[in-house]
Amino acid sequence: MLFLLQYGTALVGLLAALSVWFARRRSWSALPSSARIWTSVGLVIALGISILFNVSSACPWWVPPLDEDGYLVLGLFRFIAPLLLCAIALLFLIPPARGVGPRGAAELAPRTLLTFSSRPWLASAVGVVTGVIIVTVLAGMASSPDEAGRYLVYSVEASATTNASTTIYGWFYSGPCLIAIAVIVVLVLVELTVISRPPLAIDRDNDVATRTARVRNVLAVSTGGLLLHLGAVLQSLHGTSSLRLGMDAGAPGWAELGTSFAAIGPFLLVAGYVSVVAGLAMWWMVLVSALTARTREPVDAVLA
Repeated sequence: MLFLLQYGTALVGLLAALSVWFARRRSWSALPSSARIWTSVGLVIALGISILFNVSSACPWWVPPLDEDGYLVLGLFRFIAPLLLCAIALLFLIPPARGVGPRGAAELAPRTLLTFSSRPWLASAVGVVTGVIIVTVLAGMASSPDEAGRYLVYSVEASATTNASTTIYGWFYSGPCLIAIAVIVVLVLVELTVISRPPLAIDRDNDVATRTARVRNVLAVSTGGLLLHLGAVLQSLHGTSSLRLGMDAGAPGWAELGTSFAAIGPFLLVAGYVSVVAGLAMWWMVLVSALTARTREPVDAVLA
């Protein structure tokens, strides 16, 4: 049971990634050896640290004793760690500058950030970002400040003198995470620009396939990191939804009050695990494709 808690999501994500790779292994585009190496290094770092953090979360006795502020920082790290690891992996995906070779046939059609982007991958990335922002705003609006003015408390009130409270993914946690998400968006836009704008190589077909694979990797890594973050948020909200307040209601007997979103608690738990597995699967898929893709060294480019 402990093994499943520690490694279950990572193993399921790996199996899902291997299934996708096996079904589409003939369609993976060739990548330059340098791209394969740097992509693999970035994903190994991101996946390794993510798995280690998940192991430590499943074994709380590994965490040294902390004060209240220490646990708040640990809670923030739980939400922001996937985003930081995503940014690190994206840095390893930035392609090096390319030299320009002899002139060739000019390309009249302008290249944009979307030229080499797959519409389904792009729609997935935009959809996940939208979902994260919606959940963040709703959770932030439901939060209230603690004694120090930090918006991380959710309260259930039965009367003016009877209430119960717990922590929630409020503005205290989501503020730094939104900044990290903005950094990821900027990195993605920069990398799409770096990939799309240089002139095409003499071997146009292979160069287009390589750029398409690079863009796919960028979108997969960024979407995977956002899904991991969303999964952590949804699992936290599931914990918040389980808050109960019991009180003596007099003649009617004992009464219990819960959160306003207690009914969707099970959905939040399942959706959280699905998001985590999907995010890890995307990272595993990029790593597997980088390790198994054919190697193709770039050739001289032609001016566009």
